[in-house]
Amino acid sequence: MAAAQNNDLNAYDKLLFKHIGHVGSNKVRSFWLGLTGGRTSSAPTRDATRRYYQQMNRLSANLALLSDVSMAVLGGSLKRRERISARLGDVLSQLYLASAVLKRYDDEGRNEADLPLVHWGVQDALHQAEQAIDDLLKNFPNRLVAGAMRVAIFPTGRHHHAPSDKLDHKVAKILQVPSATRSRIGRGQYLTPSEHNPVGLLEEALLEVMAADPIHQRICKELGKNLPFTRLDELAHNALAKGLINQEEAAILTRAEHSRLRSINVDDFAPEELATKPVKLPEKVRKVEAA
Repeated sequence: MAAAQNNDLNAYDKLLFKHIGHVGSNKVRSFWLGLTGGRTSSAPTRDATRRYYQQMNRLSANLALLSDVSMAVLGGSLKRRERISARLGDVLSQLYLASAVLKRYDDEGRNEADLPLVHWGVQDALHQAEQAIDDLLKNFPNRLVAGAMRVAIFPTGRHHHAPSDKLDHKVAKILQVPSATRSRIGRGQYLTPSEHNPVGLLEEALLEVMAADPIHQRICKELGKNLPFTRLDELAHNALAKGLINQEEAAILTRAEHSRLRSINVDDFAPEELATKPVKLPEKVRKVEAA
């Protein structure tokens, strides 16, 4: 742009051909990484996250190509085509999120127990980024250019899927069972149980329910029945009367039931509280309406 403004034709030609070469390089790199799934690109590690770095290299090359071609084809109208530019932004945002996940994993010592969280975070981000690229190509106004870019970006089709149900289950288990990983990712939270801190009360309920679970299982084994994990206070009373548990264990079951109900119950109102009632207007208001 400076060369064009200064009417420096030689510098302009030199820079123009450099830029064309850069775009061509991005196209070749994007095609090659798409063909190989990014396996030929470098990665800073050789552990379970290595492929994520390579896949991010591929998507970064895709984004560079899409940005260059979009600017060349659409020019200033790219600003007005907000859905096209927004999808470019989506790709960048998801790559940033994937980078943040990998950086935190590295900063915190690469604990293998954290890997389900890393897998979920990066897989979701890469899937969303690839989906944004696919949507952009489907809606690119120049269909000929869109077809050429699709060949360069997805020579063997799409690669990334959303996290599986099995991985969802692993992540949910980490969040539901106290562990070093759970404590580390939740550090800084205010978890003191108090009337005005529902998160703290929920954490307290989790711990009390977990303490009650082995007692509940033992009662079920003694009775030869699979009893539902509800009405633990009644279960405690009956089990205590039969000598299946002691007073301390009965108290644990009762506290767990209280915390469980406190966590899941919602506000309830009597029918008469919800009924509409006629409103008696003041005398002055009735006179004004009559007039």
